Amino acid sequence: MFGLFKKFDVNLCPEVKGQIMLEGKPVAGIKITRSLGFMDEKKRVDCVSTDADGRFILEEINIRSRKPGSMFGVEFTLQKITASFKAQEYKLWLSPYYGIEKSSDYSQKLASLICELKSKPAQFEFPNSKNPNKDHYATSICRWDDDYNLFEEFDRVS
Repeated sequence: MFGLFKKFDVNLCPEVKGQIMLEGKPVAGIKITRSLGFMDEKKRVDCVSTDADGRFILEEINIRSRKPGSMFGVEFTLQKITASFKAQEYKLWLSPYYGIEKSSDYSQKLASLICELKSKPAQFEFPNSKNPNKDHYATSICRWDDDYNLFEEFDRVS
C-alpha cells in the first residue's frame, strides 16, 4: 500500500565540480555553499572553498527516506549552490530536481560549473533525456557551450 513503511534510496544531488573566475582569472578561497531541500523538510547544507586554481568539488548526496512512499508527496529536491565573495552571494545553481533517481542531465551540468563572477544571473533550460517534451530549468551565473538555452538574464540580485 504505497510503500508507507518502505525506505527508498534518494539522490538529492550528484557530484558537483566547478571553477570560479573573475575577469577570466581563477579565484582562490571563495566559500561555496550547497543547500538541499527535500520533501522530508530536513536542511542539508555543506560548504567547501575554492583551491588555488579556483576549483571546487562537492560530493554526491544520497539518503534513505520513507517520504517517497507517501501517496500525497511530490518527490523533488530544491538544489541551491552559491558562492560568497566580498560580502556578495552569487547563484551558481538554483533548480528544482523532480524524482529520486540520479539524473545524467543534472550530473552533466553540475560536473561543469564554470562560473564568471561578472556574469549576470540567467534562467536557462536544458534537455531532459527521459522526457524530451519537458526541459529541465535552472538559474545560474555559469554558462555552458552545449545543451544550454538561455532565455532570460537578470540584473545582479542575490
